[in-house]
Amino acid sequence: MAAQAVLEEAEEHYRRTIRALHDIIADVQAGRSDRARELKGALSDLGKAAQTAFDERVRVEKRLRSETGIAHDYALDLDEARAEIGRRLDRVRAVRDPGGISGEPE
Repeated sequence: MAAQAVLEEAEEHYRRTIRALHDIIADVQAGRSDRARELKGALSDLGKAAQTAFDERVRVEKRLRSETGIAHDYALDLDEARAEIGRRLDRVRAVRDPGGISGEPE
């Protein structure tokens, strides 16, 4: 599914951004203060990556719900609905017996 692939890519981008952020922090802590100015950009990228991953997850979950018949947080059992309709139609047919109307004296 294409939506799942997009979600996986967004999550991988998020993980890469976190790794880059950790690398910058480690360099700054090790005395390479020149990398400190990269921190602002990395934090901004992290926020964007997190939002993208979140948005894609919502889209994928919504699509999966739709494909599996889940509406308003519960699944619709269409097979059971068909069976119930069939049972009710059978009862209607039984009442409409061509031999006469139900309840008539014979």
